[in-house]
Amino acid sequence: MRIQELEFQVVSLELEIQQLTVKQQQQPLIFKFCVTDEDFRYYTKFSSKEVFTVFWESVYPSASGLLYWSKAQQTAQETPSPQRKLPLIDELFMFLCRVAAGLQEKTLSTIFEVSLSTVSRIILTWTSYLYQVLGSLPLWMTREQVQATMPDKFKLYCPQVRVIIDCTEIRCETASSLLLQSETFSNYKTHTTFKGLIGIAPCGVITFVSKLYTGSISDIEITQQSQILQLLQPEDGVMADKGFQIEKMLSQVGATLIIPPLKKSNQLTTADTLKTQAIARLRILVERAIRRVMEYHIWDGLVPLSMVVSVNQLWAICCLLSNYQVCPL
Repeated sequence: MRIQELEFQVVSLELEIQQLTVKQQQQPLIFKFCVTDEDFRYYTKFSSKEVFTVFWESVYPSASGLLYWSKAQQTAQETPSPQRKLPLIDELFMFLCRVAAGLQEKTLSTIFEVSLSTVSRIILTWTSYLYQVLGSLPLWMTREQVQATMPDKFKLYCPQVRVIIDCTEIRCETASSLLLQSETFSNYKTHTTFKGLIGIAPCGVITFVSKLYTGSISDIEITQQSQILQLLQPEDGVMADKGFQIEKMLSQVGATLIIPPLKKSNQLTTADTLKTQAIARLRILVERAIRRVMEYHIWDGLVPLSMVVSVNQLWAICCLLSNYQVCPL
């Protein structure tokens, strides 16, 4: 009898092991790769599992109806979209592995055990979807919201600041067209680039993202063409680097430019010196915000010409997703 009991226990344990094995195989890949908050930061740039979960739960209802990108383009056809080969959450994870961790599509094909064409289809689908979803969220903060979240240092030295702006450049492959080469060439980077303008609120949140322009555009031109001026109100302050000579443009909407006083150090009063130092420290916040965006590893190499069609969408997505990194600037 004792032997029969032991045999029964062995069979029960083997069955339990089989069930656990099947359950493990069915578990989304994201939860195999991302166990700790550090894992989530590495693969997705979300600061924790909790923050990722909040984001996932907010997009899932609409994402569950997604059609694959290639099928979405064929609006004349009524045949169903290809059947999903991955759980929806793993499709998002694949997209984040590509954009945040910088894994190449060939590597993703191996990890997720799907074809290279499926990887490309998923990346394009989620690029289009997240661009639409994140772009529909209210980004620009009201004056009341800016004031309510303004750090004490801003209240002391620059209480009227509405936004801090700066530009960054993304290196891209050189086009064969000489005209495109000249338009995208950046004297600052000595390379062909795309250039974008970012604005942040004093609390550090990105509140404005321009589209990408050719690298030859000046700071003045990009400020004007980006339409950020239309968002400003009279008495708003715009903090920027000395290179932004945009006082006249701002004055037309009743806003003011806040930059360090253009005087030599021996001509500054004590008050000017303190304000200059404060502005320099506070303006660093936008540089840190830009650094967060550029730490999405999809920007590590040259942007290939094949990615030009979606580069504006990816740029906007990276900027907006960086707001989910809740650690302070």
